[in-house]
Amino acid sequence: MNNITLLSPAKVNLTLEILGKRPDGYHEIRSIMQPVNIFDEIKIEIFDGVGIEIQSKGLKLPSGDENLAWRASDLFLKESRLSFKVRISIKKTIPLGAGLGGGSSNAGAVLVGLNKITKKLTQDELLKTSAKIGADVALFINCRSAIAEGIGEQITVIRDFPLFHYLIINPGFEVSTRKIYEQWEETDKEELRLENIENTISMFRNGKFPLWNDLEKAAIGVYPEIKQLKDRLIDIGARAVSMTGSGPTVFAAFKEKKEASIIYNYIKDSSKFKVYLVKGISGWHRL
Repeated sequence: MNNITLLSPAKVNLTLEILGKRPDGYHEIRSIMQPVNIFDEIKIEIFDGVGIEIQSKGLKLPSGDENLAWRASDLFLKESRLSFKVRISIKKTIPLGAGLGGGSSNAGAVLVGLNKITKKLTQDELLKTSAKIGADVALFINCRSAIAEGIGEQITVIRDFPLFHYLIINPGFEVSTRKIYEQWEETDKEELRLENIENTISMFRNGKFPLWNDLEKAAIGVYPEIKQLKDRLIDIGARAVSMTGSGPTVFAAFKEKKEASIIYNYIKDSSKFKVYLVKGISGWHRL
């Protein structure tokens, strides 16, 4: 086998706690994340030769080391001590700079895909490699609901976690994660909120939604449209609403698809923002 095609999913942060800033400038976090079925399509091919080639359809992407998929391929070759040419074709659907983890997911798909082709690295080695690329990449090695800690690279898969339905709204503009964290540094903070993670997980399992995002206040300070989107969802009947990642995308979470569909049908034709009706997933989806 010299090629593979994977569906590279988005994610939502059901919770996101910022625990402080590290000496290296990164922030310690703790987050419950769930992959969802908004997919980019990633085709990975290997040939005799050297080099990494990125092709993209849909949204325009950088083709060099600014692209996390490129960096994932480069690092995989170094860690596996293999030498061949890699072509990565990305059909992009997940909005860029949206807090949905599209770039990290693409990088995870490249690592998983190259390893399925070569069978060179263990699962633990893939996780260690992913941590060198970007904060959320490790989530997409297992691609299951998980607790992310550290800067997002320490992943604990949550067993028997419900797969929820979501109404996701993206306002169509990109947000700089760095800018939001800088704003968070300047924002008046409540006393450090460190929840009992097992209690939080138990609440989700029991059909409650203790959604939380410590970056939300900072993000709204820069982009008030985020609050407007949240208010809009609440006004039309959503009860569990939050922002994912560093924004600007917001979502409403539901136990049943029927509940989500009612609100989705009300706003799906909006010309002001992108609307998605999605479900949580578990594991990689392959074409």
